[in-house]
Amino acid sequence: MPDALGRIAELLDNSGLETGFAAIAVESGAEIALNGETLFPTASTFKVPVMVEIYAQARAGRFAITDRIEFIEPHRIIGSGVIQALGTGLNPTIRDLMMLMIIVSDNTATDILCDLVGCDNVTARMRSLGLADIHVPLPCRGLFRRAWNMSMTDTYSYADFKAASKAAPMAFSSGAYARDGSNDTTSALDMARLLAMIAQNEAGTADDCADMIAIMEYQHYQDRVPRFLPQGSTANKTGSLRGLRNDTGLIRRAKGDTIAYGLFTLDTTELPHGNSRQLVEANTRIGTLMGEVGQALWDDFR
Repeated sequence: MPDALGRIAELLDNSGLETGFAAIAVESGAEIALNGETLFPTASTFKVPVMVEIYAQARAGRFAITDRIEFIEPHRIIGSGVIQALGTGLNPTIRDLMMLMIIVSDNTATDILCDLVGCDNVTARMRSLGLADIHVPLPCRGLFRRAWNMSMTDTYSYADFKAASKAAPMAFSSGAYARDGSNDTTSALDMARLLAMIAQNEAGTADDCADMIAIMEYQHYQDRVPRFLPQGSTANKTGSLRGLRNDTGLIRRAKGDTIAYGLFTLDTTELPHGNSRQLVEANTRIGTLMGEVGQALWDDFR
C-alpha cells in the first residue's frame, strides 16, 4: 500500500512553496505532519476559531445565534464576501453572519462577529482547548491595516482601504505576514487538531459542533484540498492573502472514518500587481497541488 506521508512529502517538496501540513485520523488520533509545528499566517482560516468562540459565548448566554445585528456603514470592509456590496440596513442573524463568514469568507461579516465576541477571547478559547499555536489578535480590518502599513488607531473609510489595495500589493515584509502571536497565525498541527476537536464534539457541545460542521459543508471554495474528492465528502475553510493559499477541514470517507487536516502554503514570488495571467496560473498550480494532497489522504491515509 502506498504511504500517504511519503506521497504528500514528494508533492510538497517538488512544489517550490513553503508549506506546513498535518492530518489526523480523527477516530484513532493518529497524526502525520510535515513542517507541522511551524507558524504560518492564517489568512481567513482564522474564521474557524472565531466560529468556535461564537458558539461558546452563545452557550454561555451572552447572546443567541438567532439574534440579529444591523449592517451599518462602519462595518463595510474590502476583500472577500458579498455584504460589502449591499446597502445598509440589512439585519442578518448571528448564524447568517457565520454562514457568510465561512462559506464565502465574508470579511464584513467576520469583523461584525469579531466585534461581538472579541479577538482576545478567541485566542483565550484556543488556549483553553490546549492549542498554543493558534493566535487571533486581529480582525480583517486589522490585517489590512498591517498589510499596507496603515495606522492601527486612525479611522479609515471603506474607500480608504480600497484605495490602499489598488495602489500597491501587500508587502511580504509587513505585519500581515509576521510569524508570531502579534499576527493571526497557526501551525498546521494545531489547526488540524481544532478541526478534529470539532469532529469529536470537544470544541463545544455536540449540537454546536454539528452545526459548525453543517456550516462548513456549505463551503463554496472547493478548489483546494477537496478539489478531486467526492462531492459532499468535505467540510472546510480556505484562506488567502497575497502569496498565501491555505485550507483546513474535515474529509469523511465513511461513517467512523474522518480525517482532519491543515495545509498552509506561502509563495513570495513577485507577480505583477492586480489580476494577471501569472496569478491565475499560480493559483491553478497551487490548487492542483492541494487537490493532490487531498487525493493522497483519501487514498492512502489509514
